[in-house]
Amino acid sequence: MSDIELTADDRQELLTLLCSLIQHPSENPPGNENAVALFIASILRSEGIETEIEEVAPGRPNVIAHLKGIQPGKRLILNGHTDVVPCGDGWSVDPFAAVIDGDCVIGRGAADMKSGVAAMIYAAILIKRRQYAFKGEITLLFNVDEERINLGMEHFVAQGVEADFAIIGEPTSLEICVAHKGVSRTRLTTHGTAGHAAKTRNPDSAIDKMALLLPKLLEECLRVKQKYHPLLGNASMLVTTINGGSAPNIVPQSCSIEIDRRVLPGELRNEINSSLQDALMVDGLSMEQDYSLDNYLFIPASSIEESHPLTETACRVVNAITGNAKKTIFDATCEAPFFSVGCQIPTIILGPGDLSQAHVKDEFVRIEELHQAAKIYISLALNLLK
Repeated sequence: MSDIELTADDRQELLTLLCSLIQHPSENPPGNENAVALFIASILRSEGIETEIEEVAPGRPNVIAHLKGIQPGKRLILNGHTDVVPCGDGWSVDPFAAVIDGDCVIGRGAADMKSGVAAMIYAAILIKRRQYAFKGEITLLFNVDEERINLGMEHFVAQGVEADFAIIGEPTSLEICVAHKGVSRTRLTTHGTAGHAAKTRNPDSAIDKMALLLPKLLEECLRVKQKYHPLLGNASMLVTTINGGSAPNIVPQSCSIEIDRRVLPGELRNEINSSLQDALMVDGLSMEQDYSLDNYLFIPASSIEESHPLTETACRVVNAITGNAKKTIFDATCEAPFFSVGCQIPTIILGPGDLSQAHVKDEFVRIEELHQAAKIYISLALNLLK
């Protein structure tokens, strides 16, 4: 399993590919993935790899590529997202310059997750160039909008997806992540009637209504913490933002809060929403008239059996290449449930870069991890598609 090697030229080509990906800015918001998607498609097509571009929203295309084996067989999906979070301030270098500093590449998306995308692209390129034999099909999916509301993945799976394995190249420090919590995000808005603060005798204040609902919501947060999963630990629910009112002398017409709920395997969207609605029942307040709930995002939790052939094969491959295979959990949320839950495709998360580098200034990835990731993806594909 360790006979996949990269030459010095291969290593330089892969490093250059990552730098080029970083140098194509794709911040989301606003969601300008078009340039990097077209660049990826041009690279794959130049290698003779069948590649499609599917526009999800104006100027926001998914890239889908296919490598066919020598005969029919199983199907493997290699997946990464092309968008990155906004840079923010405080960088010591230009975030889109792809600065090489010793054994690292610094830039927005270096870890999350253009290094994973680069390694997957290069794995496909070497499989094609070296004419490695395999059965079945390898599909590369590089989707838009992972950092916001998953328009790209929703578009892809809505067309119907069948596969035997999926690998998400999010930054895991090359550890094999077998589970992660899902996320449910809800906006609670209270409704009042605007009026002059000095003239209104019986103010219909949206902030007053939110003050009545908050204690009930915090009680529900405590109840949610009692839910437990042996791998992922406790569920959670937290109020993360609050906004209300428009001016110091106007009765507040609106007040809103954001609720972040971390979801365990088996928890369902309708059950979570029903529990929240029940918790917010307060005498004197009615749903819709006094307040409304908008559950605008739900991504279920993802998990795979540690004894599944995909997990075990990944452990053998990673151990052969790095000497240190480790099964663990993924602390963030990613695209895995679209495959594992929505399409019933066994899925792991495995990629270069440390998750602690995601969304921070001076984000970096270690170059050796980039090279090891490409070897892992090649070896995994060849072993899963024997």
